[in-house]
Amino acid sequence: MKVVLTLVVAVMLLPVYAMLAVSSASDANDLGGLSFDVSQLGSHVAQLFGQGGFPLYLRNSLILAFGVAVLEVVLSSAAGYALAQLRFPGSRALFAMIVGTLSLSPIVVLVPMYLVVKALGWIDTFQGMIVPFMMSAFGVFLVRQFALALPRELLLSARVDGASELRIFVRVGVPLLRPALLTLFLLQFLAQWDNLLWPLIVANDPGLWPLPVGLSQLQTEYDFSIGLVSTAALITAVPPLALMFLLQRYYVAGLTLGGLRK
Repeated sequence: MKVVLTLVVAVMLLPVYAMLAVSSASDANDLGGLSFDVSQLGSHVAQLFGQGGFPLYLRNSLILAFGVAVLEVVLSSAAGYALAQLRFPGSRALFAMIVGTLSLSPIVVLVPMYLVVKALGWIDTFQGMIVPFMMSAFGVFLVRQFALALPRELLLSARVDGASELRIFVRVGVPLLRPALLTLFLLQFLAQWDNLLWPLIVANDPGLWPLPVGLSQLQTEYDFSIGLVSTAALITAVPPLALMFLLQRYYVAGLTLGGLRK
């Protein structure tokens, strides 16, 4: 069994090694042997951070991904908790409408979303890239399903003690919902980290381009060095991989526990 697992891991890591080898290539003629040259890779990293807009693209991606993920967690957690634990007129119909929007293709709402952003004067702004994605039907659904499993006795005892619903949510609900919230944070971070279409439409200013848009310009900015472009892609993969490694325990718990209650 260990031999089989070792072979599986080796096969899965082979593309990573190939990416490292390509990143250390000086030009297309060096790709034949797929050898790894640390000094050449370091030279590409220094070139990326020493000239051009790569550091700016990296900063913009961090602002965009973290901004959307944090707002998503705050807003979707409040909405999902309310739909799961509070009873008010129309709550079931509202939840059904939210779930129904999951069937819509993102392309369908792209033009109306752009018109709204343009009317607000948010073209070429960070809020124009962040606000339209600060809350999602999937996030509300995920938190709501997880919040249904919260112990009602604990929430009831807090109400009996005179705590307000906001205080109960912050002091009791949020700590118990931590696996779901961290899972939602990770999923939204990854989605926005790879988001190319919306920033490409909204951000005409190169100073606002995130990494996916900026990387598409490297072939003209640097006359398309395959080693340089591969190095940029390799660096781009580091933050989400690091975040995934740090939050993997909560990610698995959030995916496996949240959908078990109706």
